[in-house]
Amino acid sequence: MKKEIIDKIETIVANSVNHHDFTMTEATKPEEILGWDSLSNAMILTAIEQEFGIKFKFSDMIAWKTIGELADIVIKKLG
Repeated sequence: MKKEIIDKIETIVANSVNHHDFTMTEATKPEEILGWDSLSNAMILTAIEQEFGIKFKFSDMIAWKTIGELADIVIKKLG
């Protein structure tokens, strides 16, 4: 399940930053992806909410440092 969520997040990020020139793993950090800045971060998190039918709290949005941690939050919210 986690791999599928990371794959969907990778697609969302690629579309949001307008390139696919990266490989996303659980250890990937946003600052490692060209174009992932504070503005695109808001768009990415909104797109993730829409894709999975979840809502992030502010504490969720600042609680993660890696894509794996973000995927864990999504999994928890999907419950």
